[in-house]
Amino acid sequence: MTVRTVLLVSFLAAAPITPLCTLAANAPSAPLTLKLSAEAETEHQIKVVAVGRKRLGDLISATATIDPDPREVARVTPRIRARVVRLIADPGQRVRPGEPLAILSSIELGQAKTEFLKARALNDIAHQHLTREESLYQRKIASMKDVLEARAAYDTAFAQYQAARETLSLLIAPAELARVSWSNGSRSLSDFALTSPIAGTLVKRDLLVGQIVNGDAEVMTIMNLDHVWVLANIFEHDVAGLSAGATARVKVEAWPEQSFEGVVSYLSDTVDPVTRTVQARIDVPNPAHRLKPGMFAHVEIQTARGGREVLTAPASAIYDLNGSKAVFVRIAPHSFSVRPVTLGAQGDGEVEIQSGLKPGEQVVTRGGLVLKALIVNTGG
Repeated sequence: MTVRTVLLVSFLAAAPITPLCTLAANAPSAPLTLKLSAEAETEHQIKVVAVGRKRLGDLISATATIDPDPREVARVTPRIRARVVRLIADPGQRVRPGEPLAILSSIELGQAKTEFLKARALNDIAHQHLTREESLYQRKIASMKDVLEARAAYDTAFAQYQAARETLSLLIAPAELARVSWSNGSRSLSDFALTSPIAGTLVKRDLLVGQIVNGDAEVMTIMNLDHVWVLANIFEHDVAGLSAGATARVKVEAWPEQSFEGVVSYLSDTVDPVTRTVQARIDVPNPAHRLKPGMFAHVEIQTARGGREVLTAPASAIYDLNGSKAVFVRIAPHSFSVRPVTLGAQGDGEVEIQSGLKPGEQVVTRGGLVLKALIVNTGG
C-alpha cells in the first residue's frame, strides 16, 4: 500500500479547530499519526500524563442488583376490613414516623371503640360505688354485705373493661387507646388513620377513595432510600481475597459517568450451587436517591491481596477505536500517535497496560475526543 497523501483537516463550522490539523499515515504497519496546530491544542485543552509503574490493587468485578435495606422498608396494612375515606400522602412524598397517610372507616372498629368506652365508663362507676360503700362501712353506716356486693359489681365491670380493651388493642396501636373518646362530631368512631411506621418515601399506594380493603392487604409501602444494599454475585475463585470492610465502586447504566462508593458489609456463608457464586452485600450511601431498587449494577471491589507493581495509565486515557482499546501518545510537539493497547486489571482510576506502551511515554488524558473525531471525519 502506498503512502497516503497528507490531508488538511478542519472540523465542521459548528465546532471548528483553529487553525490547521493534519492526519498522516505511512505504511499499514506504521501507527496512525495526528497533528494539531499549536492554537488548536491550546483551544481544546489537550492534557497529557506520563505513564509509569505503580502498585495496583487487585479488583474483583461482578454484576449486582440494587435492593433496599429490609430494615428500612415498611409495608402498611389496615389490620381490619375498612373503606377508604380520604387519601393524604401521595407516592414520592417524604413522610415521618406516625404521619397520617390515609383515612379509613371500619364498622368493626367503631363497634370495638363503643364497647371499650362503655366498659370504661361502667368500670369507673363501679369503682366509685365500691369506694363509697367502703367509706360508709368504715363509719358503721353500711353493712359488709353492701361492700361485698359493690366489690363483686366492680370486679365484673373491671373484667368487661379489660376484655374490651384487649379487643380494641388488636385493632389500633396501644398508644392510641388513651386517646379514644366519644366522637365530638369532627370524626366518627369508625374512622382511623393509616400512619407511617418509619421515616422514608411513600413508594407505593394501592388505594382508591371508596375502596373496600381487607385487613391483611398491603396497601402502602414506605422505603428509606438514603442508603441501599448492592447485592453482588462473586465467583467462587475470587472469594479468597474478599472480606467485610473492603471498599467497592458501583456503577449503573442510568448514571454512566458517576461512581457510587460503598463498603462490603457481609459475605454469604453459602455458594449458589447453580452459578457457583457467593453473594456479597455492599452498603452504599444514596442521599440523592439515584440508585433505585431493581436496578442492575456493575461493581468493582478492592481486595486484600496487596496489589502488584505494573505499568499503569489513567483510565481517562483509554478510548474505544473500532472495537479495540487505544491511547493517543504524544510523540512530538503537537503530534500524536494512535497506539492500540492491551489492558489488565483496574484500580482507583488507573488501568494496567499489558502491551502497547513503555514507561515514560505521554498519553492524552483530556481532549482525546478531539483526536478521535479527526480519525472518524477523515475515514482513518
